[in-house]
Amino acid sequence: MKKLLLILGIVAIMLGCYFHLNNRKVTVIDAHHGHYAAQVLVNHLPLSNSARIQWWITNQPEIFSKYKIAHHDAGGPSLITIFAFGKGYQEENNEDRLCFKDMDTPKNCIDKDSIMTVFYSRNGDIEFRFDNVVYIRNKEGQIYQSEEE
Repeated sequence: MKKLLLILGIVAIMLGCYFHLNNRKVTVIDAHHGHYAAQVLVNHLPLSNSARIQWWITNQPEIFSKYKIAHHDAGGPSLITIFAFGKGYQEENNEDRLCFKDMDTPKNCIDKDSIMTVFYSRNGDIEFRFDNVVYIRNKEGQIYQSEEE
């Protein structure tokens, strides 16, 4: 009986941690963009891909407005990459870092820790890419996992 209670307690703690990490507030630190692509820097994203997609769908209008990113239909970027801000802005040095030319400081680079990529296609679909998994949201709002890798 004690073993069962211990196992149930451990499962409850693990579920609590998962739900906490999957639902904590995401902070957008900064964004950089050009005509074709944008990079959004965040402190973290939710754990699950579905929660990450929902976060983007909910917060994309506010992010575009705050950082003056035109919507892809209005000539804005069709490729958005979400990066973990990690250790913050750093100097390039001899590291393989992503550097932003719109910043006039030696600390204008971040470690390349891509969390999610969002691609707006010409046919109106939105692709969400995570490592080697792709989800597509069609014009009707349905989200499904792509068969391609």
